[in-house]
Formats: sequence, C-alpha cells, structure tokens
Amino acid sequence: MGNIMAKHHSADIRDIVLCGHAGSGKTILAEAMLFKTRMITRLGSIADGATVSDYEREEKEYQYSLNSSIMHFPYNGKEFNLIDTSGQVDFQGGMISGMAGADIAVICVNAMRGIELMTRKAWDMAHQYGLGRIIAITRMDGENVNCQEVLAALQKNFGPKCVPFVVADGEGSSFAGVKPVMVDDPEGEAADFRRQIVENAVEADDKLMEKYLESGEVSKEELEAVLPKAIMAGTVIPVFMLAAEKDLGVKEFLDVAAEFGPNPLLSRRTLSKEGSEEASVAEPKEDGPVMAQVFKIVSDPHVGKLSYMRIFSGKLESKSQVNVSSTGKPEKIAQLFRAQGEKREDVADAVVGDIVGVAKIDNLHIGDTLYGSGGWRVMRPPFPKPMTGLAVAPKNRGDEQKMGANLHRLCEEDPTFEFTRSDQTNEQVIRGMGQVHLDVMLSRLKTRFGMELDTKPPKIPYLETVTRDAEGSYRHKKQSGGAGQFGEVHLRIKPNERGKGFEFVNAIVGGVISGPFIPSVEKGVKKAMEKGPIAGYPMVDVIVELFFGKEHPVDSKDIAFQIAGEMGFKEIVQGAKPVLLEPIVNLEIAFPAQYFGDISGDISSRRGRPTGTDQLGDMQVLKAQVPLAEVADYGSTLKAITQGEGSYTMELSHYESVPSNIAQQVAQKAKAAQE
Repeated sequence: MGNIMAKHHSADIRDIVLCGHAGSGKTILAEAMLFKTRMITRLGSIADGATVSDYEREEKEYQYSLNSSIMHFPYNGKEFNLIDTSGQVDFQGGMISGMAGADIAVICVNAMRGIELMTRKAWDMAHQYGLGRIIAITRMDGENVNCQEVLAALQKNFGPKCVPFVVADGEGSSFAGVKPVMVDDPEGEAADFRRQIVENAVEADDKLMEKYLESGEVSKEELEAVLPKAIMAGTVIPVFMLAAEKDLGVKEFLDVAAEFGPNPLLSRRTLSKEGSEEASVAEPKEDGPVMAQVFKIVSDPHVGKLSYMRIFSGKLESKSQVNVSSTGKPEKIAQLFRAQGEKREDVADAVVGDIVGVAKIDNLHIGDTLYGSGGWRVMRPPFPKPMTGLAVAPKNRGDEQKMGANLHRLCEEDPTFEFTRSDQTNEQVIRGMGQVHLDVMLSRLKTRFGMELDTKPPKIPYLETVTRDAEGSYRHKKQSGGAGQFGEVHLRIKPNERGKGFEFVNAIVGGVISGPFIPSVEKGVKKAMEKGPIAGYPMVDVIVELFFGKEHPVDSKDIAFQIAGEMGFKEIVQGAKPVLLEPIVNLEIAFPAQYFGDISGDISSRRGRPTGTDQLGDMQVLKAQVPLAEVADYGSTLKAITQGEGSYTMELSHYESVPSNIAQQVAQKAKAAQE
C-alpha cells in the first residue's frame, strides 16, 4: 500500500482514551464506534475473541483488555483516534501511558455497578494530565439499573460539573435510547440540563461569564464556541447514557465529541529540560519544530520493536531525522504507520494530534520525547512502583542470557513490570502490579519467545540500621614476614534520618591519618555495611564519623586502612543497638461494603494499620499501611473473602523497625539459608 498523506487538520482531530474499571464496557463502546462509522462490517464480541482492540492471545483467553489498543475512524468531518485501555487494576500502566496520547478521557461507568476503584483512578489521572473528561454510563439496558442513583453518585464523588448531555428514554430492559440536550428549545429535564451546562460553561471564559451574570443569557453560537474550552478546563463534564451493543446512545455521544470535543490545539503539556529545573508548557504549533512523545511499545518477535507516539507540535515525516530525549542522539524515522488494532497502514507524515507508529528503533522507550530542536521534553507519565514479586530462573539451564533479554523486552512494553537482580537476596526477580499481571507476563514470555520459567516467592528485601550512638577504635596490624600492614581508626557511629542513607564524616584534625587513606577507611566501612550484624541484610541510614587514628611511616597502606575501617565498623556497630527494617506498603482495597468486618479484621491480623476509609458508590475503600512480608500473597486472600469482587493496589511507603520477636525469626531463617 502506498503512503497516505495527512488530509486532515489538527483542529479536526479528536484524541480519546477510553478508561474505567474492568467490565465497564470500554471495548464494546470502541467496537460500536468502529461499526457505526463503517470501519468494520459487524460488531465483534468479547466472548468470541473477535473485537478489534482485544487481539492478543492472552486477552482472548482472559476475555478482557490487558493492553492499550489504538484505533481510528472518521465521523462528521472529524478524524477520531481512539485508545482503549485495560480496566484491570493490575494493568493500569496501559491506562496511565494511554492518557499521554489523548486530549479527552472518556471514563466508562457500568450502570449496574456504579463507581468502582479504577473509575476514580481514571478520574484522578485524567485530572492530573489536564485532559478534558467525559463520562459514559454504559450497559443502560442491564438489570436493576437506576440511572438517577448513578448520576447522584457521580455528582457526589466528582462534583456538580458532571451534567447529562442527553436524557435517557427508559432504563434497564425498557431503555430505548437517548434524546440530546443541545437542541433548540429543549423542554422539561432537557431544559434543566441545558441550563446547568450554560452555567458551568461560562466559567471557562471571563467575558462570557460577565455577560451571563448581567443579562442571564448566552447565545447558541457563544455556548457552542466556549464548550470545547470548558470541557478541556473541566468546568463542564458531559455525561452520556448508552447501550453500545444495541447501538443506543452511540450516535449522540459521537455527535457531541465531534462538535464540542477539545481538539489537539487546545492541549497543554508540561515540558522539562534535561539537567534543568526549568519547566514550560507546550503550546501546540502546527508550523513549529516537531515534538512527539512515545506512549506505547510492542515487542513483536516477527517485526521487532514497534513504538507508538502522539504528535504535540510540528509535522513528523517519514524518512526524517529526530532527536531522542533519553539518549540525546538523532534517530532516522524510516517509515511511519497508523494502527487499527493489530493492523497497520503506512502514512507519509503526521500532524499535531496524530497518533503514529515507527518500527525497529531500539533506543525508544515509553515516555521518550522525539524533538526537532530545543531539547525540551514532555514530562514522563507517573507510573506506580510494582510491588508483587516472583523470583525466577529459566527451566532450561544455559538460558539465563536469553531470559534476561526477553524479560527486558516485556519491561519496555510495560513500565509497571520490572526485572532486576537483587544483590541483597542474590535472586533474579520480576515485579508487577499483582499476581494476574505476573501470570500474563509469564504467559507472554512463553507464547512470544517460547520460554518457560521456574518461579518461587522472592525473599523480602529487609534492611538494617542503628538506633543509638556508639564509638570505639580498631587497630589492624599484620607483620608476618615481608611488608607489614598497619592502620588504626577511631569511629563514631550514629543513626541517620530514615531515608537519608549513609554519610561518612571526615573529622580528622592534625593529619593523624594522611589524606589518601581517608577514602580507604570509607571503602572498608561501606563493605562492612553490605551485610548487617543481625541477619546479613544491607545497612542504611547510618552516619560514620572518623575522628582519630594512627598510621605507620612504612606499613600503612590503602589495604590496611580498608581492613581497619571494615573490622572497626563490625565491632563498634554491635554497641549501636542495630535493628532490622522491613518495607511497609500503602494498601488500598476496594470491596462490597458487606465484607468490611472481614477485611479490616484480616488486615489487623497482618500487623496492618488502617489510615482511612472511603465510599465509592456501592464499594467501600479501606486504606492501610501493612508490612510487605504480610501481604506478599494478598491477592488470593482478598479473592477468597470477597468472592472475587475485591481489588487492591499496593505501593511502597517506607521502611520501619521489625518487632523483636519477628526480627528473631527472620535472623534465624537468614542464618540457616547462609549455612
């Protein structure tokens, strides 16, 4: 196929990310829009694994979206780019990076289930990005739907800016579609919604606000002109009701998105400069220098690495050259393409707002900015740190290198998936957002790269520190034929603030230890701190002061002071009351309210401290701080307590002292393992 030139203008582009909790109808809404605009000839179903966006083998197997997927379609003279994202808590990385490619977040809410954990995460993230927000209440034809209750919950949780742009004709089995509010002379409920839209919209324009306060009127033209700006600014949050599978409410949603959806020229992104604290805001310029950000990567064993990017400024052309923010080096763009699910078609160029891909550039990563000049880069998305881990080893011996290379490819696709070697525990560990996330990644490793791994729970990354001051001296003296060794050090050990790490203080006066030997002492101390005195875990947050010592004119040398520093620290630290530290995580659990007693009791039994509760529609949210060692396998427990209806997120908060009885057990296990 020949290259397609961009025939559209940036003002006519609509970049939408579909987000919300799992089961909120995002994929079917995407399918319905493609069907409505004749990009597909029939509506695919999730059960048959036949949708455009869920094309990966694992997605068909699990029957829900795991990755972000990119599609496009024309409607009413506008060019829509659509990013469908996963609503699974474990796969929120795709939602976070997908938002980097969009201007409008369409947050889907299942009419039967109301607001859920990922609904709020999507809302907060879209606000953080400065995206326009639209709410789509889906499954309006489902059982026991009460639209008024869902609307009331939306306004309670997200504020009065959430206003319906349509009036529902019935609900549940009698749902027959919707009537638009933005018509001439609406009546009844529609007129009331129209008035709320006007009152909220004028807030986005000071002059119009003034006029409205004085006259109580805004013309149709003025309202329509200000709406895209108001949606982008969040003073208006349009709400729609639909049943996508039955093609009810889809047209009305598309009409408003096409006419009033913010276009890419209204988009603003925060920029930063390498090595500078300076920040700026990107104003999209169609004729400015090119600036694009990579937000999705796929490692295809047949085609190689595919990198998808959103254009924020200028025009990107095939066979052009751009600089990459993470390397500072130029890269040649051989051929651009755009995606329709897993299908690709070549394009000659891309303008502001376009979403395009490029193949086989190994040095691109999610969050990278491609730029023509200036060195500015778009701020990287803020990904949560994965906390659920598995220690891994290849089933076939000799596959270590291959395992590392393939796991790193999967890490490039998903910034919430990590593969590291822990010097502390001497294990190779994969970490993800939950057990399902890790299962999917192991499945991908097998289906894409033909590799299977042995797994086991990883060791908890404990640390050690000191809790009081101690001081003492150590003399290293060796004289057994040949050159001797001599070094004497006097050290003071003190606790440092949590998180401040190790500090070495040179308090030598009068040159009692020569300058070149001071770093040798520090090197020895650091070596001793690699294995703490309690259970052999690394030591942190310690101040070591070298305040006196002695040297010998012939026998003092680097190695002598290294040994003196190491052995001196090991001896003196015993008097500084060392303690074991454990990682504490912030746990946020969402579950049906009837399980509150069981959940809170279980958290207490895991040494957890509740830090707050929240209501999310019919769901209760419990926030707690819990030792990681107690919740490493929390997913299975939560599933059992809530019959699979609960979900949770977990991120590292800080380190804390381990109670002495538990510290004793940890130390015994560590010593047994070392022996």
